[in-house]
Amino acid sequence: MAGERTRAPGELEGAIMAALWAAEGPLTSPQLQDRVAGRRPAQTTLLTALDRLGHKGLVRRVGEATRRVQFEAAITEAEHASRAMLEALPEDRNRGAALLRFAGDLGPDDLAVLQAAIAERRRPGRAEKRS
Repeated sequence: MAGERTRAPGELEGAIMAALWAAEGPLTSPQLQDRVAGRRPAQTTLLTALDRLGHKGLVRRVGEATRRVQFEAAITEAEHASRAMLEALPEDRNRGAALLRFAGDLGPDDLAVLQAAIAERRRPGRAEKRS
């Protein structure tokens, strides 16, 4: 029915990003309509969501002609997950506690990946990155 919400807030944007990350290259809006999981979104709804994702720096337009424009993810899925985790951390209060809890909740395989990343970052000659 027109005007009825068929998805939870943010669900369409997540489905669009998943489709773009899974794609081999840029996609047109009709291609995206076919690849978005769940109910097929209306073209105008899809374009509105793509515009919002563009303003968030997550999607970029490829090409300028109206009928030939394509869309691609502006960041990788890993970069997106990293940003989300960093945004979820408290700025000052309890940041250390949140990091300790996160590390404590990791399984052995994930913990090994994190330990390897920390070791690589500490390697001599590696540039320091500030948060």
